[in-house]
Amino acid sequence: MTSHDFYILVTQAGAKGLALCQQIREKGGQAVHFPTIDFVSLTHTPPFQQALALLPEQDWIIFNSPQAVAESLPFPLPSHCQLAAVGASTASALQAAGYQDIIFPADNWCSEGLLAMPAFQGLENKKIAIIRGEGGREYLAQTLRERGATVLPVLAYRRVLAKSMNEEVLSLLQKTVIKATVCTSYEAVLNLKILLGASFWPMLFKIPLIVVSERIKILAHDLGFQTIWVARNASHPSILELLAEKGFYDRTNHH
Repeated sequence: MTSHDFYILVTQAGAKGLALCQQIREKGGQAVHFPTIDFVSLTHTPPFQQALALLPEQDWIIFNSPQAVAESLPFPLPSHCQLAAVGASTASALQAAGYQDIIFPADNWCSEGLLAMPAFQGLENKKIAIIRGEGGREYLAQTLRERGATVLPVLAYRRVLAKSMNEEVLSLLQKTVIKATVCTSYEAVLNLKILLGASFWPMLFKIPLIVVSERIKILAHDLGFQTIWVARNASHPSILELLAEKGFYDRTNHH
């Protein structure tokens, strides 16, 4: 394929999505940015403020996404608390904010990967705060409680359906030149179907979908997507590696 044969649709929000688009272009491909999730901060709400006041009592603070870190940055974290992140991107966001000694899974960037780490096995009498978005899975908190911990949920933001429609995306779909879609969360997949499904579902569900876990693959399959590829993890190098494996560009192609 030449760079003019295809577009990759990137749904990751914000600067990270734009960065992935740029990296695809540097490899010789073309990319179009179509974020499907917006974020609403909950840090001004009484429940967040009440939970924040309890952070000094915690042994661990777990961050479940870069957005959880971003929402927490205005508030200093207690220095005695141990910090954990569900993946490398979240850990990097904490490090960029000046926090060090963060543990996170080496490769399996999800709740299951974090729960497999030695630090989260015997948790009797431990207090653990989880800074996360509203909704989503309860698996991490539930498992930590089963292992003896007292868990404090700290809801820092809400995911909402993105409002903007991208006319370029609609045009490219009509021209059938979008050859793969990248979604790094189940919400991104669901919102993609909601935003484009009414008119464009007949072509959208046939486009290969790149996701970052087997769990998201199963959920996307249930939504009706036909071809679903799973990247090794949610990092951009892993997504780019998968695109190369599928023949979207030469691995050695650097522009």
